[in-house]
Amino acid sequence: MGQIYISPPIDEVALAQKAQPVADSFEGRIPTVRELADLTEAHDIDLATMAFFLAVRAADGNREFVEAVDQQSVGQTTDRRITMLILPALFYEQHPEVGGDGAQIASIARACGIDARVVPTVSRGGIDDDLPIIVQALQDVVDGEIWMMTLSKGAAEWCCLLREHVDEIPIERITTWFNAGGLPRGAHLNDVMLGSRIRRAKTRALCKVIRMSYKSFCEFGTDNPRLRGPLQMPEHLRVINVIGAPLSSHVEKSMQTRFRMLKNLGPNDGMVLLAGALWLPGYVYPVLGADHFFRGSQISSILYRLFAYAFEMPGKG
Repeated sequence: MGQIYISPPIDEVALAQKAQPVADSFEGRIPTVRELADLTEAHDIDLATMAFFLAVRAADGNREFVEAVDQQSVGQTTDRRITMLILPALFYEQHPEVGGDGAQIASIARACGIDARVVPTVSRGGIDDDLPIIVQALQDVVDGEIWMMTLSKGAAEWCCLLREHVDEIPIERITTWFNAGGLPRGAHLNDVMLGSRIRRAKTRALCKVIRMSYKSFCEFGTDNPRLRGPLQMPEHLRVINVIGAPLSSHVEKSMQTRFRMLKNLGPNDGMVLLAGALWLPGYVYPVLGADHFFRGSQISSILYRLFAYAFEMPGKG
C-alpha cells in the first residue's frame, strides 16, 4: 500500500510552544528563505514551519491584518461593482478535482456579490501562452473595480504582465491582488528538477509524458530573468498573500514526493519555499496545514472572511 503520510500526527500545541521562542527571535519580522533553511538544519522542518506560521501572524503591521480577518463574519456581501479575475494553476483542466481551476473561489466570490471570472489560460501553457489571454480578460472588464486572484503559476504570470504589459491594462481600476499559494518569483521545485544534467533529462521525459513544453516548464524556475527583474507594485494596489504552511503530517499524498525534494531547503508547500511564495510588502494570511493544493475544511470560511475584510480595507494612498 505504501506510505500514506510522511509522518504520523503530532501534538501541534506542544510544537507551537516549542516554536514560539524561535518565532519571537525574529522580532516582528517575517523570516527569510535563508533563515528558515538554517532553522530547518538546526532543528527540523516542522519546527521551522511552525515558527514561520507564528512569526507571520505576529509580524509588525501584519498581526492587525490577521486579527481583523479572523474577526470578520462569514457571508458578508457588497453592492460595489467588483470583478474578480482568477488566474488558474497549471493543469487545471486535466485535474479540476485539485481545485486549481478556481471554481471554489469563484463560487464563494459570487456569493459575496462579486462578479468572479476564471480566465481561460492554457492549462499546460507557459507565460507567453497566457499573457495575451490575461490582457484581453482585463480589457474586457469595461467598468468598476477589479480584483486579481492568482493561483500557483498565475502569480508568476501576473508579475510578468505588470513588468511587460502594464500599459495595456486598466491598472488604475485594479485595486486588490490576492496571491494564493502562488509563485510570484518562480517555483523552487523547478530549480531542483533542473539542477543537474540527469535531472534535466528526467524532466524532459516527464514533460513529454504530461504533454507540456519543456521550455514552458523551465520558465517557472526562480532563475528566469523575467521573474527576477525589478517590479514596482503600483501604489494603489493592495497585496494580500494567502499561503499554506503544512507540517510533514499534513501533506497531501500526491504532493509528498515534491515536499521531500524541497525538505532540506526549508519549509515549503510542495512547490515553493514558503518565504519565497510571498510578495512583500503586502499582508500575509498563513493557513497551517494547507499545502500547495490549498485544500482543507477551513479554506471556505477563510475566503469569505478575506473578501469581507477587503470590502472594508482602507485604500493605499
